[in-house]
Amino acid sequence: MMMKWKARTETTNIGTLELGNVTFDEDNICILVDIWDMSDSLKAEIDKAVEIEKVKYTEKNRSTNEKYGHNSPVEWSDKPPVIDDTYLWIFLKGGGEIECSIQIAFHDADNEMMDECASITVDLSEHMNELKKAVIKVMLDRFF
Repeated sequence: MMMKWKARTETTNIGTLELGNVTFDEDNICILVDIWDMSDSLKAEIDKAVEIEKVKYTEKNRSTNEKYGHNSPVEWSDKPPVIDDTYLWIFLKGGGEIECSIQIAFHDADNEMMDECASITVDLSEHMNELKKAVIKVMLDRFF
C-alpha cells in the first residue's frame, strides 16, 4: 500500500511524504464496554468472584502488614461491598485473537481505601461478528 502525500505547514508546502504499510505501535488494543444489566446467574458468578478477591486482598495485605510493620486495614466489613464499575473488557491481540472478560471494581462499604477488582473470563465467540462490527463502528465514530 504505497501512498504519496504533500506535507504542509500552516502556509507553506514543505515537501512530500512517501508512505508504506500502516502499523500499530502495539500489537494489542483494549476496549471497555459498560455493562448495564445482566442475568441473575451471571450476577451470582460476579458475587463469587468478588468474594474470592476480598479473601486474596485480606491475605495479601495481612502479609504485607506483617512483613513491613504496617497497620493497614485488611478486614472487610459485614456489609456488601460497593460496586464502583462493571464493564466488558475486550482485548484484541495481533493475529486476530480476542479475549473477553467482565471486570468488576469494588470497595468496602465502610472504608473506601479498601478497593479491589475482580475478573471473570467469558466466551463470547458466538457473538464475535456483532462485537467486531460494534468495535469498528465506535472506533470510526470516535476517531475519524
